[in-house]
Amino acid sequence: MYKINCLVNSNVVRLIVPKRWNTTHKKLHKVLGKMPLDPKHIAEAQKQRIKLKQKVSKVSPGIVNLQVLGCGALGTPASVYLFTDQTRYLFNCGEGTQRLAYEHKTKLSCLENIFMTRTNWERIGGLPGICLTMQDVGVPAVSLHGPPGLDELFKAMRRFVILKDMKVEASEYATGDVYEDHVMTLQYIVINRETSESKGVECDEELSQEEAPVDDTDYYAYERKKETPQQTQQESAKNVRSTDWTKREENSVMAYICKLKPRHGQLSLEKCVDHGVPPGPLLGQLKNGNDITLPDGRVVKSADVRAPDDPGPVFMFIDIPNREYLKDFVGKAELFAKYQQQATEEADQAIFVVHFTPLDVMHCEEYRWFMDQFSASTRHIALNEVNSFSGYIAAHRIQYHLNQLDEKIFPLLREENNEYNDPPASGCDLVRSSSLSYMHIRPPKGIDRAQEASLNPAEYLSELDLLPDFKEALGELKQRMVQHTERQTASVRAEQFPRMIFLGTGSSIPNKTRNVSAILILTSKQSSILLDCGEGTVGQIWRFFGKSHAEAVLRSIKAVYISHLHADHHLGLIGLLQARKKLFGDDCERLTLFAPEQISYWLRLYDCRFETINKDYRLVKNADLLENPFVDERLLEMGIKEIATCRVRHCPHSFGVALKVASVGTHPDTKIEGDVKITYSGDTMPCESLIALGRDSTVLIHEATMEDELAAEARLKMHSTLSQAIDQGRKMNARYTLLTHFSQRYAKIPRLRPEQQQSGLGTDLGIAFDNMEVTLDDLPTLCQFYPALKAMFISHFEEMEQKAIKRGNKRLRLESVKNGTGSKACSPAR
Repeated sequence: MYKINCLVNSNVVRLIVPKRWNTTHKKLHKVLGKMPLDPKHIAEAQKQRIKLKQKVSKVSPGIVNLQVLGCGALGTPASVYLFTDQTRYLFNCGEGTQRLAYEHKTKLSCLENIFMTRTNWERIGGLPGICLTMQDVGVPAVSLHGPPGLDELFKAMRRFVILKDMKVEASEYATGDVYEDHVMTLQYIVINRETSESKGVECDEELSQEEAPVDDTDYYAYERKKETPQQTQQESAKNVRSTDWTKREENSVMAYICKLKPRHGQLSLEKCVDHGVPPGPLLGQLKNGNDITLPDGRVVKSADVRAPDDPGPVFMFIDIPNREYLKDFVGKAELFAKYQQQATEEADQAIFVVHFTPLDVMHCEEYRWFMDQFSASTRHIALNEVNSFSGYIAAHRIQYHLNQLDEKIFPLLREENNEYNDPPASGCDLVRSSSLSYMHIRPPKGIDRAQEASLNPAEYLSELDLLPDFKEALGELKQRMVQHTERQTASVRAEQFPRMIFLGTGSSIPNKTRNVSAILILTSKQSSILLDCGEGTVGQIWRFFGKSHAEAVLRSIKAVYISHLHADHHLGLIGLLQARKKLFGDDCERLTLFAPEQISYWLRLYDCRFETINKDYRLVKNADLLENPFVDERLLEMGIKEIATCRVRHCPHSFGVALKVASVGTHPDTKIEGDVKITYSGDTMPCESLIALGRDSTVLIHEATMEDELAAEARLKMHSTLSQAIDQGRKMNARYTLLTHFSQRYAKIPRLRPEQQQSGLGTDLGIAFDNMEVTLDDLPTLCQFYPALKAMFISHFEEMEQKAIKRGNKRLRLESVKNGTGSKACSPAR
């Protein structure tokens, strides 16, 4: 029997796969590992992936699973992962998809087809990040399916999304076109928008080609020890001319009707004996649906010795953005009719329909009529604002843990039930969903209706009770913090500015506990500035503040600073611009964007070929602030007196920044009065120009990507180690230093040297975590958290120590071989 599971909670159902495939798959993932691979390992992983694909391509799937990765709640992508024991498919890929995939162990190594319903950022914003991750785990090629324009996304991003080890293909499809493989047959249905005849206009003249030069910088040349070639004026002019600056609007969306291939009926050994089939490989051929010829010349048909095939079920994906698409949608109703109530065969009736459609469109009469045409047995799954829980369970879990240390510095996340509790009034059953959930269509015995992912605070807190030294360390911390806690009431904190909220403290790629770079500086009750804006930043804001407060915070963001153009520092910018525009419309104040001028090419091309964004920001070039700090009336209204930059030692066009901010409120613990100087390093290795820029800073926020023993790797990647970051702060005479941008190998807590572990952090140091709010008066207390943090993350800490010992042993063996001392050297473990 065909088994299709629909995943609602990653803990509910375990995927059952053939033993042989499972063994091969485990070998593949042993090669792939968790961290990004170097090119040699990528090539090896690709070879194994191709070999595995050839091995299983003729095997019909047993169990097919549909996993809701993102439910479309505020700050959450709407995305669906369909997977069998051989193949994976992704439907839509908004910002945050790869983080949810990482958290819930959704393997990307077999993902080769991504189906998009639209070409707007809400649906495609996670594609760059997830493709970089897929390349790292050895996927040789990926095919993008959907409306026109998908191929242009990677052309526009080609300088900071480098996919040299993975081929990305995007083709255009028309209604009636079919994609088919050994798992399913998929039909494309194009839904067109009612549109005016004005086409082919040039993009806004306000953005001339001179203001948006083609960016041909190689931002990763330093990792390959290669000099960045300088582009000639002639080459630059040629690239400008070859770029299509014609304004393109989204005029069509794509719906998908999927039908799984029939499952072969069970082979009857009795019938095989009756037909004279000998034991051996011929039985396998009959089982796979192939007719055979016996040695005596007789032909045995597979259908004669197998039970009837189990027909493949039908399911759909629908995304109607607004009312302008309803006319064509209704006009193509006959394409869906054969899978609705009037289906000639019961097996052709759709078993579920996934609706990416916004709730206001689902309320339309035409859309309700469409839903009513389906059989009563069809399940309708809404992935839109009707849902409320994001599915980022790990972020909540670690926040419950950290909240035990200090409930104000680590407030609980505020995912609230929203007001969208009225599904469309139709005769069908609308199923709300949450991220990370299986929906069981033909579930194995003992599995009932799908269960949604949910929080379990009691479980998270009970985990702390099992830690041997945590309770004692927590008690000591609370005792030291008594006076500070009494002074720092909620009302006092609310009047203190600036406040620093860390929205992303990880490097390179997001993981389940640390998102990529973003720091929100609240400068007054009505104003704030964002330092870097990695993918998923808007989602972090929704979860930290909750819906009731997040809208005010998004309105308060008057400026955004981008330190450099690596993807993990700016891919959340378009999502931020669009979230503000969606909330505030024409009343949305234009952002001041401080960034390398090379970002203008990417933003302008996106504006021309995807969605209009150029009126939502004004660009101030970071390089213009090198000699003269930026001062203007808007900044003064924000409480920022000046912004200055310096060049730092990372990729080309990398900058550090210093902000002079007016201090508001009383700060009895730090006795700070007057101006506050906040310096942010961005990504850099130790840098004299940053020391000069940040001289006498109140707070230095410095990257500390690597542990000290990986200084050589840090130098190669032009990052800083923990001790180098601390040393930078002391050289510039910074009063306090906060460490951030940790490698994802330190997902929970960075590793200190043994002598640092003994002495603890200095009184001027603190470790940043996601969803951490720091006032000026909190700064002297942060150093006291380390013993409790170490006790809280003891298993992670011990794992890091074991890895350090293995590295030391390996290094010693290599030195012994090099020096000819053989095995006489003593192991560091001893």
